[in-house]
Amino acid sequence: MRHAAAVVFLAVFCGACRDDRLVPSLPPGFHVDTYAQRSASAVDVLWVVDDSGSMAPRQEALARNFQAFISLFREGRIDFRMGVATTDIFTRPGELVGEPRVLTPDTPDLERAFAGSVRVGTQGSAYEAGLEAASRVLERQRRENAPVLEARAACEAGCASEACRRACVAGHPVAFLRPEAWLYLAFVTDEDDRSPYDVRTYWRAFEQVKGIGNDGTVVASAIIGDVPANGCGAEPGARYAELVTLTGGELGSICDADFADALRTLATSAVGLRRTFALERTPRVESLRVRVRHPCGVAAESLRGCETVDREACKGQPAEALEVVCTPERGGADGWTYEPERRGVFFAGDSVPGPGSRVELEYVEEGAP
Repeated sequence: MRHAAAVVFLAVFCGACRDDRLVPSLPPGFHVDTYAQRSASAVDVLWVVDDSGSMAPRQEALARNFQAFISLFREGRIDFRMGVATTDIFTRPGELVGEPRVLTPDTPDLERAFAGSVRVGTQGSAYEAGLEAASRVLERQRRENAPVLEARAACEAGCASEACRRACVAGHPVAFLRPEAWLYLAFVTDEDDRSPYDVRTYWRAFEQVKGIGNDGTVVASAIIGDVPANGCGAEPGARYAELVTLTGGELGSICDADFADALRTLATSAVGLRRTFALERTPRVESLRVRVRHPCGVAAESLRGCETVDREACKGQPAEALEVVCTPERGGADGWTYEPERRGVFFAGDSVPGPGSRVELEYVEEGAP
């Protein structure tokens, strides 16, 4: 049985009071599962960029395509901090490079500042040790933050209100590795990692850097040589790929001439956007329909993954109203697919719902009459 409409409306009339109302009723077996797409409110991003001799064009690609990464942060109004380190653990161990050392939403000419920071040069050690470099940066930040956080804790101990606690946080600021922020590690290199310890040792250290119970707020991603190698001259980044798998991050290819697509993918995981939405019941796959409602003020760039877009209902509505209806393509590199093993809808590439959007999944339950 095919259900052509999502909702059947039954009119209820009251002759005396003339109160005409529409009462929604779903056909038997028909379901509409809705989900709010939420993102992290605060994210600290540590970029670890290879500064060895072959990296000049890759650093340029990273600098040139930064807009593809930062646009999601701006769209979601995410309070971010970004720092850059190198894979050279001998010359500048534990240091953040560039000026300013930590980039924020208020950094003047952010794109230019980021480009200056990630152009880390090509005079670094050929012994690239990105995991160890990240570990040393985080350990140094933790040491430097310790007295500030102790003072903050003492301040909060005397608080009886949330306003007081917020004042304590504001009065004792931490520049990077903030307790309230997610931590995102992004490695960019054309060589595999040569750090002294096994990958799982670094994984455990990174997971624990936010404190016990906060391991889910630490994610690593990487733009690395393809595993296996594809012949572009980059060494396969097998150790980085292992860490990315352990933390649930994303991989991009250092062999790409343009990093824009890879950076958009990294940004999706950096801000904590969900790619998979589980259905409450098992659907008839052929009946499954997917819509994403975006705020009326959504940027056109955020609708790149839509097969069709309907903005008609936005007329006269405020920017935050969820009235832009996106119908994403089914399948493909920038579309959605149904994954029966997880009973979920997976969004790929540009189709991933943006911050503040609402996902609507319509379907007829398997076995329904």
